Amino acid sequence: MHPRDRNLANTNTLLAFPSAFPRTPLARAALMLCLTAGTLALPAAARAQAAAQGDALLRHQIPAGTLDQALNRFAATAGITLSIDGALTAGKTSGGLSGSFGVRDGLAHLLAGSGLEAVATAGGGYVLRAAPVQPSISDTVLQTVTVTALSESQAGLPPPYAGGQVARGGRLGLLGNQDVMDAPFNVANYTSELMQNQQSATLADVLDNDPAVRMSSRGRNTSVGGGDNFFLRGFGLGNRDISLNGLYGVLPYGTLSLETIERVEVLKGPSALLTGMAPSGGVGGAINVVPKRATDAPITRLTASYASDSLWGTHVDLGRRFGQQNQFGVRANGVYRSGDTATSGQSVTLGAASVGLDYRGERLRASLDLGYQSDDARAASVGYRLAPTLTAVPTAPRTGARFSQDWERRKYVDDYQAAQLEFDVSPTLMVYGAVGARDHRHSNYRTESRILNPAGDLSTSPVNYPETSKSKSFLAGARLKFEALNALHEINVAASSLDTTAGYGFAQWAATASNLYDPATIPDPLQAGTPFAGFLDTRKASETQLSSVGISDSISWNDDAVRLILGVRRQKIGVDNYAATAPVNPRTSSYERTVNSPAVGLVVKPWGNVSLYANYIQGLSPGATAPADAENSGEIFPPVKTRQKEVGAKVDFGRVIGTVSLFELKQPNAITVPGSTPLAYRYAMDGEQRNRGVEFSAFGELARGVRLLGGLTYLQAKQLRTQGGANDGKDAIVAPRWIANVGLEWDTPFLPGLTLTTRVLATGKQYVNAANTLRLPGWTRWDAGARYRTRAFGYPVTLRANVLNLANSSYWEGSAGSGGIVLSAPRTVYLSATIDF
Repeated sequence: MHPRDRNLANTNTLLAFPSAFPRTPLARAALMLCLTAGTLALPAAARAQAAAQGDALLRHQIPAGTLDQALNRFAATAGITLSIDGALTAGKTSGGLSGSFGVRDGLAHLLAGSGLEAVATAGGGYVLRAAPVQPSISDTVLQTVTVTALSESQAGLPPPYAGGQVARGGRLGLLGNQDVMDAPFNVANYTSELMQNQQSATLADVLDNDPAVRMSSRGRNTSVGGGDNFFLRGFGLGNRDISLNGLYGVLPYGTLSLETIERVEVLKGPSALLTGMAPSGGVGGAINVVPKRATDAPITRLTASYASDSLWGTHVDLGRRFGQQNQFGVRANGVYRSGDTATSGQSVTLGAASVGLDYRGERLRASLDLGYQSDDARAASVGYRLAPTLTAVPTAPRTGARFSQDWERRKYVDDYQAAQLEFDVSPTLMVYGAVGARDHRHSNYRTESRILNPAGDLSTSPVNYPETSKSKSFLAGARLKFEALNALHEINVAASSLDTTAGYGFAQWAATASNLYDPATIPDPLQAGTPFAGFLDTRKASETQLSSVGISDSISWNDDAVRLILGVRRQKIGVDNYAATAPVNPRTSSYERTVNSPAVGLVVKPWGNVSLYANYIQGLSPGATAPADAENSGEIFPPVKTRQKEVGAKVDFGRVIGTVSLFELKQPNAITVPGSTPLAYRYAMDGEQRNRGVEFSAFGELARGVRLLGGLTYLQAKQLRTQGGANDGKDAIVAPRWIANVGLEWDTPFLPGLTLTTRVLATGKQYVNAANTLRLPGWTRWDAGARYRTRAFGYPVTLRANVLNLANSSYWEGSAGSGGIVLSAPRTVYLSATIDF
């Protein structure tokens, strides 16, 4: 309980719980879910009696996905035995099922167009077999319409792969949607089914599944690092670098509530050709999210949730399509959570809402997304900076303990909009455009601590660091297909721009002595009227303009057995900096440079289920300006190019896809070199960081009802050509040698509808200074969970339970750069009940 709430709890109130009601939050949550499930199940006996009298109508809400997964859900809901030969359903998908159906009609709808049928057995069950071939004109026409409806659309989502956790493909910026076997890159595309089943609250939560990604900071409930930030292949990627359907600068800053999201698409490695330069210059990879859209099946879904210590919430998800051909769609999501977290003294409140409108015509497709998010944390978790004289990193304190002051508060508020349009000019030419905007406000009144010695002594200062930003984003492009020189060509042209105006305030109070294991209590300096340095109001700090034009040609031969991608992007970067510390706010410096960034990709398919690929691609970051005391003072350097070379192989085993990739990334960095006199120096981009590694990953269904998601990354990140050679050959910072993830799900045979899950994350040691004298030990985290699908009131109900950090392990998870090193989150229990009406 938050300290400010304790006085309320001790007063007499008509809202007090009866004495017999469980007093612990976990017990109350368990009782709530049990009562909910029991109440909803009251009519079950009547339903069972009706079913016994014949093929009773039951309501089903089964999303699109793999055919065997849809059939398994139908069988569990209908209470029937269905025998399925995996060879018959391999590679087949289902459009889902929504409405009231009897057993025979429901199976017929799910199997429509699959070439299969379900036949009743003498024992009362059903068995799947190949259906007799009986083509009809109506069937042929229907299948043609279905196949072509979204075939050329960037908005059409690739179907989920076996197991439903990962999709078969995703958006690759300039290239549009690409199947994973056709892409000359290492990609992963996580589905909303995975996010919902794992009760993922943020991007950091869902990317815990990726063996190539580690968090430098987690934005939810923390005040460090500026939100969810990531490391991919040893290089950083900030939350400002996340795109919405290819548009940068639109999504909420800090954290993003995944209840509004359908897919999270991850490209590992630089992406300058595909997406242009990321807003903050991240080069480790690219992350794109796809908003939810109304499906052909109506959606009315209500979820009640609990997280320890006493964080209660609800989520409403509504979707409908209208028109004679379901052209018009509306998808609305609303989320509210409030209460105490598993960290002592911390309380949070989250409110988020989104509306997605879309139109799917024969040639025209359009969408509009409107969103709002408010994320408020009191006594938010903190990071710890390291003093220059520190000789060793102290042992991590007990996770979940109280470290923040009760007056500390961090709040993000975002309004965002995005509109997109596609038009098929002809069967071979499509044009598209998009526009988006975001208005961000950020209050951050907290403490900032610096670790002074291995004993954990701290220097802790109160700070106030509010931020604001407004951004506008534009995208336009065209895609043309034609045949020439015995090859199929796909020309892609796209132009994009992003304008961002940002401001901040900064005030700092005098430091107080404290300790990592026994934090001192610090009075609220604003209430006490304590003098400070800096300013409390928010002032303009920068204006950034990013614009680019990219063009590529995807050339394929021999029915796509060989595909070559050639492309180049011309990127312009403009930055004006202002003296935010001065009341008159003058412009202090400007930066403007233009650079070309080429890329090549190759895919060769020696067999139908094997793809061999290679790529050369670059990532772009803003260039530096030589400091005032250098001989080359004021020299503006070109944008920094991070160059990647990668080769790999992908194998589709039918129910499991495995990928192995070998990569090398080189990034120049600034050092000083001797000048024309002994006391002079020049500022030069002559340093280099080189990251070499190998990645293994696999996802899919190992056996019927057993799903796998995981992999391994081995990374050698080295510093080369360092200042005076002092750190040549030493490890780069925050680049662990080993990263491994493995997640398993098992649909139990002894209780239909019950699924047990487990996941393990392991990370090797990592250094947090260039001299490699400060090291964070390796760590392992174990998660576990279960879910149960049943019916109540005739509606599908899913009960979920997940426990993160089951062992409640305390460890330094990573480094948030200027935000310091961050502590692991404590053991957290998540419970939820979802009903589909």
